[in-house]
Amino acid sequence: SKSCSITFCAWIFAMFLTKTEYDRGVNTFSPDGRLFQVEYAIEATKLGSTGIGIKTNSGVVLAVEKRINSPLIVPSSVEKIFKVSDRIACAVSGLVADARTLIDRARD
Repeated sequence: SKSCSITFCAWIFAMFLTKTEYDRGVNTFSPDGRLFQVEYAIEATKLGSTGIGIKTNSGVVLAVEKRINSPLIVPSSVEKIFKVSDRIACAVSGLVADARTLIDRARD
């Protein structure tokens, strides 16, 4: 019925407003006690791949998992280990675009 669809739309609209109101800061709790920014961060880490660094007596070994989620991605184009300087390297396990920004900053 028409009133049912209006009620449903109002519910969706109210839910959307409630979520966006409380997801702007990491220390802003929603009325039901949730920290949406923390929940978003937890979900983002679930999407990341594995990265490991092993220190030996003669150096360091970095290894990362390359997850190819689409047949449209060329596997050789996915870079997960970056050279920051002659003595520093970085293994990326999360979002590569964010990591590139941080690596560029570390290079400066």
